[in-house]
This record gives sequence, structure tokens and C-alpha cells, in this order.
Amino acid sequence: MANEITITLAMDRRHATNTADTHVFPNLRKQYNQTGTGQDDRKHTIGTTEESITLTDISTNGFVLMQNLDTTNYVQWGFATGVYGGRMKAGETAGPFRMEPGATLYLKADTASCRVRVITYED
Repeated sequence: MANEITITLAMDRRHATNTADTHVFPNLRKQYNQTGTGQDDRKHTIGTTEESITLTDISTNGFVLMQNLDTTNYVQWGFATGVYGGRMKAGETAGPFRMEPGATLYLKADTASCRVRVITYED
């Protein structure tokens, strides 16, 4: 049996008074065979100046999941210096998503340093 990566996700929105205005994305569960064996799971301190995240123990970028561990501040993230297409408010996650080989993550905290957990599984 090969190493396997399983991703399960769901999202829904319920309107408080109008049940017709409800949207549900049902549970989606996908399983992937992991051809590599590398993984990286670390907590980074992200400051208010942009920082790049170097993924170690990974020879081929694969799936990434990030969590902002701060209780107050948000963290912006993206794949090009100064260009942030994502934001994680306090306690929120980003991902999982498949990261392009050779890509670099850039993160920047809002008003104070934040701890961000970054988990990467080699594909």
C-alpha cells in the first residue's frame, strides 16, 4: 500500500430566517496516493514585514494547509512578493491546496507578529 493523503472538506451557509436562501457544499472526500514521503509541519513566527516560507524535507511541493494560531491579528499570504491574494483571520485556515513545484509562500502579519502553522505533504 502506498502512502495516502486524504482531504475532506465541506462548507455551508444557513440563512437565519429564509431557509430558501441556504447553500450547502456537501462533504467532499478525496484520497491521493503520495509518491514521495516528505512532510513538513512547523510553526513559524510571522512578523509585520513580509516573510517567505521555505519548505524543507520536501523535494516536490504538494498539498499545503496553513493555520493562523493568533487570537487577534490576521495574516496575509500569497505567492509573489508584495502580492497577497489570501487572508487568514485569527484562528482561520487556508487550504488545503496543491502548491506548484518551485513556488514560494509569502506571509505578512497585520499589526503584530503571529504564529502560523504550515503543513506540507510531498506529492
